[in-house]
Amino acid sequence: MLHLQGLHIFSASTPLVKGLDLGIAKGRCSALVGESGSGKSLSALALMDLLPSGIHAEGRGLSEARALRRAMVFQEPMTALNPTMRVGEQIAEAAQSRGKSSTEAKAYALDWMARVQLPAPELSYRKYPHQMSGGQRQRVMIAMAMAQDPELLIADEPTTALDHFVAHEILGLLRDLQKRHGFSMLFISHDLDAVAAVADDLYVLRSGECVEHGPLNEVLARPQHPYTQGLLASRPPEDRKPLRLPTVQDFIEGRPISALERPTYVPSEVVLEVRALSKSFGGSPVLKDLDLVLHEGETLGLVGASGSGKSTIARCLVNLAQPDGGEIRYRGKRIDGLDRAGRRAMAREIQYIFQDPFSSLSPRMRIGEAIQEAMQVHRLWGTSEEQKVKVLDLLEAVGLPEPALAYAKYPHEFSGGQRQRIGIARTLAVDPRVIICDESVAALDVSVQAQVLNVLNDLKDRFQFSYLFISHDARVVRYMSDRTVVLG
Repeated sequence: MLHLQGLHIFSASTPLVKGLDLGIAKGRCSALVGESGSGKSLSALALMDLLPSGIHAEGRGLSEARALRRAMVFQEPMTALNPTMRVGEQIAEAAQSRGKSSTEAKAYALDWMARVQLPAPELSYRKYPHQMSGGQRQRVMIAMAMAQDPELLIADEPTTALDHFVAHEILGLLRDLQKRHGFSMLFISHDLDAVAAVADDLYVLRSGECVEHGPLNEVLARPQHPYTQGLLASRPPEDRKPLRLPTVQDFIEGRPISALERPTYVPSEVVLEVRALSKSFGGSPVLKDLDLVLHEGETLGLVGASGSGKSTIARCLVNLAQPDGGEIRYRGKRIDGLDRAGRRAMAREIQYIFQDPFSSLSPRMRIGEAIQEAMQVHRLWGTSEEQKVKVLDLLEAVGLPEPALAYAKYPHEFSGGQRQRIGIARTLAVDPRVIICDESVAALDVSVQAQVLNVLNDLKDRFQFSYLFISHDARVVRYMSDRTVVLG
């Protein structure tokens, strides 16, 4: 249906996409995979004629693409939807763009809300985006796209922000809609499991260039380029726990891949215990009589669908929320309901690594100052000069290149994976014994994710602290955890 030849995308004179040839067959799904910055989303925006100001595209096939009926499903529906409009009206608006009257558009919107399996379409029609779950908002985005009767549907990371269970439903919905309605799809993701669920053909991008393409099953079974091999090998395996996950750079540079396995954990003394924990919000119970036990030096995995209470548990453990009932004990001592001095003391013992390091770091503070601030608050590691030496040691421990230069930079000057390493270094600044990782690698490319997981394991082996590891990614939890708790 569409064949792009020699797609080049430039910012001023800087090439961002370099000569991409891309074919999308009628009724089939082509997928673009690659790390952040590889040019995946820019290529999609070029097809939609939505490139930002100052960036332009050239190549054969662009005019043909723009003549097609196109629609796009974006990664984050909360920012793509209008928060001041009811979701049904937004879907109807999309239908009106195809020439339908307001009455026809509303009926069409309700029909598509039912087809994408939104609950009670008449009630859902009148809701605002904030009144829906992440998965429901993504279904709204799909309904908006489908209401335009597209010949080509572009899905840009449509499941990245969703938990495993909801993501599986969305992928199944997209594939089912494509089979029933016969449109073509361009699917963009760094998640190879997601790609394998929907795609027929695969294009692997690196630094703006396509390094490998072909039928999905052939590329996945017999990858030819070291970059593709690295992307596949970076995913945590389902049947074993290697001592270190291979990285893309290992394959690019031809480094040997270790065959060693992580040793089996032997339980020791209990460091953190939760008994019959309960918590409700607005009268709706989120946690009901929950019991958890975390041992010294253990990684305890915590998985469950959105709304199952994973982050609520974490917030209770660090005194950001107070439970309605039950007990939390640290080394045998109750820590729920502590006064201000008690909470301050416990903040040293139990620390938190957030999902998004960019929003948890002050954009106005140099990263060295941000890490040193935690030491100053808790009066640790001696004088200011001694604290700076400690900060540099931590930046080196988490694998940040050139710590002395990194110390003086601001968060926006680092990549996502580097910012997460900075967040880990700041957590370590107060010498905690328990670290809560709340979706700490969810937003990272698979190759960067492997690097950060290796860092987390290296640090645990070195400092002997315990992890509560929260994630919706079953592969990651299985690899990282000694035991796993599933919340329903």
